[in-house]
Amino acid sequence: MWMADDLVPITLDDVKEAAERCEAWRIYLHWSAGRYGQIWEDYHINIDEDGSLYCVGDLDFDEKKSHTWKRNSGSIGISLCCAYNAQANNGYDAEYGDYPPTQAQIDMMAMVVATICKYGRINVDNVLTHQEIATIDGYGPGSGDSETRWDLWFLPDSGERDKHGNMVMRGGGAVIRGKARFYLNYV
Repeated sequence: MWMADDLVPITLDDVKEAAERCEAWRIYLHWSAGRYGQIWEDYHINIDEDGSLYCVGDLDFDEKKSHTWKRNSGSIGISLCCAYNAQANNGYDAEYGDYPPTQAQIDMMAMVVATICKYGRINVDNVLTHQEIATIDGYGPGSGDSETRWDLWFLPDSGERDKHGNMVMRGGGAVIRGKARFYLNYV
């Protein structure tokens, strides 16, 4: 693990250049289950609390990283630096602890996805959260697996609130892919 203060942030232009060179055909979205500012080598890109982007070493999307069980070949791993001690509950009412995903992180993740999809020619439909692929592979929520992964199961969608003032939560993959489709027009 690295600390953000020890690394130089990367830019969306860096992401574009790396995407133009990559052969990857899918993207998996994560959270680190750590604190803000903690950067992990397991992911190609780490997104900190304020939306800053970091990577450890050179940004090479074809480098095999250890982000998604049995699915690391040909895939890009992107993680939000957050969710330390988060509790899934039933997903919709998850408790994210002292390090919840921020709107800046969610929006930047969507911008990164849009950039990679446009310049790496990856279809947005080939972008899944760790929870979505874990459910497909049998270790997601409800599986009873001791290694259950529920990264980005539900996320707040643009700060929208219901009639009781509670944050409106939607499927995290749908939120990120929807925002990425919007951003595709601007990257």
